[in-house]
Amino acid sequence: MKLNCLLAVAGINIRHHFKSHFLLALIIAFLTPVIFGISSLNAEGSAQPLEMFLSLTGLILLTPVFYPEQDENIRDLIRSKRTEHLEVCFVRLLYSLLALAAIYGIFTIFMYCSEDKVTFRHFIGGYSSALFLGALGFFFAGVCENTAAGYMVGMIFYISNFALKKELKNLYLFSMSSGSFHEKYSLMSVSVILIFFTFLLLNFRYSSAFSPAHRNKNIK
Repeated sequence: MKLNCLLAVAGINIRHHFKSHFLLALIIAFLTPVIFGISSLNAEGSAQPLEMFLSLTGLILLTPVFYPEQDENIRDLIRSKRTEHLEVCFVRLLYSLLALAAIYGIFTIFMYCSEDKVTFRHFIGGYSSALFLGALGFFFAGVCENTAAGYMVGMIFYISNFALKKELKNLYLFSMSSGSFHEKYSLMSVSVILIFFTFLLLNFRYSSAFSPAHRNKNIK
């Protein structure tokens, strides 16, 4: 019964909130071959569109998971049932991750058909960069309760990768374009940690906000 409710909520959220973000991510995907050109690229050249432009789809899809609660009236209503709220957010995150994987999967196949030297490694590496950008935006949007903050932090980090390769070290987004893959393990690991701590912090915040002691304090 609960699964049916969550599936119904997912359908509503996709129609009313996710659809516009997904369309924007598709526009990024369609623009990528126009900007880079993806015909007969070598392994490092094939990594560039996946890391340097398509990775923005992660920021676009994952950052607005908490966007519906930007409205204070909706936020207060939903948070009165904190468990259900976080479960809904988790469902939003899941279909956003799946959509991101689909975009990367289809684009990688398209590159393979264009005679580029892409492998499953390119899919994982590109997805890792997109996931990290998205997790960064997701974390700051959730903790700051402001989706714009998530986008801003994510974009600042993205732009910094063009100038701060040495400083970013294992969090460098464009490592495959330089022939290195080991940074992707760090990006994937930190992404999981950011997502985990976002839910952990929000659960703690909502638990405190709706605890009996907090309610009695507000009444007084």
